[in-house]
This record gives sequence, structure tokens and C-alpha cells, in this order.
Amino acid sequence: MPSPDPTVTVAADPAIWPSSGWQEDVGAPGEWASLLGDLTDEGAREPRWRVHDRTHLELAVEYPLGDEKEEGKEKAKRTYVWEAYFYIPRSLRVGPDSYSKEHMLRDLQSYVRFAVPPLSLEELAAIPEERLRPALAGWGHTSSDGAPDEEATERAVRELRLFACHIRASAISARRTLQRMAQRSDRATVEMGVRTLLVRLDRVLSSFRAVIGEATDSSAQVTARWVDEDVSRVVETILSTLSIKLREDGFESAATLLAGGAVAEARYRALHGHDGVGREGASKRAVEHLEFRRHMLKRFTSSVLWLRRQVSEGGKWTLHVLYAIAASAAMAFAIVAALYHGPNFQVIGDLWTWAVVVMLAYAGKDRIKATLQGVFSKWVRKHLPDRRWRLLDRAEGRRVGTVQERSAFVANDDVPAGVRAARNSTRQHHLEEQARPERVLWHQKICTLRSAEAHAIDPRFASITEIFRLDLRRWLAHTDDPKQRIYFADPETQQVTSAMAPRVYNIGIVYRVRPKDEPNTPWKRVRVVVGRKGIKRIEAVE
Repeated sequence: MPSPDPTVTVAADPAIWPSSGWQEDVGAPGEWASLLGDLTDEGAREPRWRVHDRTHLELAVEYPLGDEKEEGKEKAKRTYVWEAYFYIPRSLRVGPDSYSKEHMLRDLQSYVRFAVPPLSLEELAAIPEERLRPALAGWGHTSSDGAPDEEATERAVRELRLFACHIRASAISARRTLQRMAQRSDRATVEMGVRTLLVRLDRVLSSFRAVIGEATDSSAQVTARWVDEDVSRVVETILSTLSIKLREDGFESAATLLAGGAVAEARYRALHGHDGVGREGASKRAVEHLEFRRHMLKRFTSSVLWLRRQVSEGGKWTLHVLYAIAASAAMAFAIVAALYHGPNFQVIGDLWTWAVVVMLAYAGKDRIKATLQGVFSKWVRKHLPDRRWRLLDRAEGRRVGTVQERSAFVANDDVPAGVRAARNSTRQHHLEEQARPERVLWHQKICTLRSAEAHAIDPRFASITEIFRLDLRRWLAHTDDPKQRIYFADPETQQVTSAMAPRVYNIGIVYRVRPKDEPNTPWKRVRVVVGRKGIKRIEAVE
């Protein structure tokens, strides 16, 4: 473990509260404000692809809410369209016959939550006094009938959990800013940014811990301790990962400062009896418990943002009505045929002739019904969504939005010209289409948000985030061996040799997210490189 820089002090006295003890006398951080801004990440609103694990792609899309105070309730509604075209190599055998809509809808899962309101660390330092203290003051109060005021308690719990979400988002944003700074700045500038980050984080933590230290109700103390532990672990993780990255990049002094802050947070939790303190050389069971505790606390705090989904089949009832019409039309044919030839076989004059007429009428009825059902089913799939969502607040069940989702395999000629241009931007000759044949899978979501309903839940929320997670396991079922030996001759050494070559496949994704009334939004493209063992990397294609 790296040792803290001598200028960084770490609290060793358990009586020290609320400070974590690693604030450093570095002068007025305002002197650097023009250089560093507020340490926020300006690019956070762009959709971001990443590898979640070996077989899962993940994408976060942010949908800004409208302002009903300025625009009115109806005009403040926002409708966004997400579209993606997946170019899948035919050698993967993913197509209409092997990969149904149900497969796609199962493999592409979405999680929807409120986006954390954007705050700088300077702004965040004021939240404990402005919001947490009043909320905690109402904890344990009783209503007019003498019963516990559950609404006040719920409000306090919500504010504590939301504060942890603020810390996580702001610290991650600051880490991104410093990582970008390290790519283009000198050591002195990066160290100045690190010192600013440490001072601002310490102000936020000191303000927060001063407020929760005054909690008197037992349940409030337990909740506050959980949130405090989660916040401390988040700060420790952010500082640790940034320290390791800067040390790898050669910023030794800045990395040591960050390591000192991370160590101080670990000591803070140990001094105050929090669970989940790591140890160098810990056993696998101890590390397992550490990760379990981290995940549990993250779910406890971050779930305050999550929305509940009610998903239903898009054209279900329309299809039932159309199928009923098909059955009625077929039955009408059978009745007309029976009446035309008489109610019994004596009218026709021969039993066998009458039986043939009945069988033909039944066969005609059956085929008419099946044909109409096929026609109606295709019409529904073409014009109605596969699934409809209702986005609900978890606490009150208030509906904040709706989603219509569709997916299908499409012919290349039916793909929009802008998508084809983005896909072919790196191709050097049209013969490549024959050398690398592909199928195109289309996915679309139309998301309509009720800004007024969302702001009624909490006016601080400015946007909603949807996290797509695509499972590629079915796509990789027919990949070749991960490595194959290839043979070649070296013209310079005049030797024949061989090498083990990795077998990879490129999945192209052309996508965009746009407001519904902006059809000319440009398309973007990424390349996902996969092999039998899973996803290898994601490459942006300009």
C-alpha cells in the first residue's frame, strides 16, 4: 500500500467528529477555480457504450425533462426516439429463423431511473445544512393523532439516500475531469487539481458528518450510518482508482496525495466501527464480504432513483379483436355455404355429395381464418409496438412516462440512407458486402416523459436515464474456435512460419437518440469486437 505524503494528516483519534481528518492546508481553492472550473464532467449527457461483463454490452442514455413552469404542462412533455441498427455477421447465424422478437426482448433489458441532479462539489457542501438537517429534525415526530409521522421519516430517508447519490455522481465526474487533465497538463497543474478535489471532498464530508452526528432517533442513526459508510466507501474507491491511474501515468506526487485521502477514509470507517474495511492480503472470503457489503449499500442508496416498469404486449388486444374478426369471417363463409346447399343432405340428393360440400366448407373456413390471422398479425407487427411500458414512481405509483418498443430484422434496402452511409464509411469497395455478408437487426424505443409528473415527485430532477444492457450469449453460440493456427511466408527472412491467430467478429452498431421533432439528428457508429469467449473491446468509428 502506498504511504501517505507527509503533508497529508490522518485522524487517529476516535473522538474527532465529524471530520475524516485528511483536509490539508493548501490555501484558497478559489485561486484555482478559473483553471479547474467546478470539477464536473461536461460530456456526461452523451450516450456511453461500455463492456459490462464478458457477454453484456451496456449503454446509458439520458432524456432531459421539460420545464412546465415556462412551457406549460402539455408543452413540457418530451418525446425521444432511440434507434439502433445492429449489423451482425451472417456467420453468427443470428436471423429471423433463429432469433425471434421474444429473444431480442429478453436479451435487451432496460433499467430506468431519475438522473442525479448535476451539482459541483462546492454546491454539494451546502446540501447537508439546507436539506439534511431540516429533514432529520422531523424524524420521529408524531402527527396530530399521536401516530408517528411516516411522511417526515420517509422524507429524511430519501434525502440521506439522495445525498449519497449526489456524492457518487459528483466524485465520478471529478475523477473523469482529472483523468482528462492528466492527458494534456503538466505535473504541477494535475497536482493542483488533486489538492482542490481533496479540499472540496473534505468540506462536503465534514458538513455531512456534522449534521448526521446530531441524529438522536435510533432508526435515524442506523440509516445515517449506512449512508455514511456508503459515502466513505465511494470516496475511498474514487480516490484509490484515480491514484492508481495517475501513478501509472507518472504523476507520483498527485497519486500519493490521493492515496493518503483513500487511506484516511478507510481509517475513518475503522475508527467509527463501520463494516467493510479492506485489508492487504485479505482472504477470498473477506474480499467476497467486502464486495457484498459494497453492493448492498449501493443498492440501498441508489434505489431512491429507480423507476418501476409495467410492461405489456403492445398490440395484444388489437390482435385479439382482429383474430375474432377473422374467425367471424370464416364462420360466415361456412354458414353461407351450408345455407346455399341446403340444411340437410336430402336437398342435395346424395349423402356423399353433401359430405364433400361440408368438408370443403370447413376447409375453406379454416384457410380463411388462418390467412386473415396471418395478414392481421403482419399488420400489427408493422404498425404497432411490440411492447408498451408505463414508468411509475416506486413510492407513490405516479406515472412519469410511457415507452413504445419495437424490433425486427430488416432488409438492407429498407435501412435509412444515413444509416447505410455511416455503416459504409470505412468500406473501401462495394465487394466487401459480398465478402462480409451481414444481417441487420433494428431496435426502436419511443419514450414520452411527463415532466410535470416527474417534477411533482421531486423538482430537482432534470432528466431520466435509461440503461440498456444487451446479452450477446445467443449471438456467440456459433462462433469458431477462439484461436486458429495460420501459416505464412516472410519475404524478408525467406522463412515459412506459423502463428496462433485470434478469431474475432465485428458487430457494427449505428445508433442515435433524438427528440421526436428533430429527424435530422446525425447517426453515430461503434464497432464491437467479439470472440467465442465474449466481448473483447468497443471501438468508436468516426
